[in-house]
Amino acid sequence: MQANASWNKRLGFVCAGAMLVIPILTHGAQPVKAPAAKAVPAKAAPIDDNGTWMLAGREGECAPLSILEKKGDQLKGVKSPLQLSEKLKAMGHQTEVKEFKAGIRPAVEVRAPSAGIHVMFVRLENCDKRPPADEKK
Repeated sequence: MQANASWNKRLGFVCAGAMLVIPILTHGAQPVKAPAAKAVPAKAAPIDDNGTWMLAGREGECAPLSILEKKGDQLKGVKSPLQLSEKLKAMGHQTEVKEFKAGIRPAVEVRAPSAGIHVMFVRLENCDKRPPADEKK
């Protein structure tokens, strides 16, 4: 009888352990997810040179394009982001032009690290639009 009681006690532990382990094994594991398909970016519309461009300042204000002349006389008379990019390429610098359409102030970034230029262009009509104030909690 004593052997039978010992056997029942062991069987009870095994059953209790199985009740704890089986749900963990079946519900704890995450299903294997397939890697997300990369979205193919839509072909961006070319940046037009029409309109008046300004440089975006650090605090949201706009600055005149004449500031670019401080980087060299070759940049005198720049009126648009594409014109700046073309002048920098003619000077032998590699440039990157990126258009940002999200938000209230669409902008165009022109970067030429070898020339020390990293500027954001905004249209004159967007200069009075302030970015939303960052509220601190």
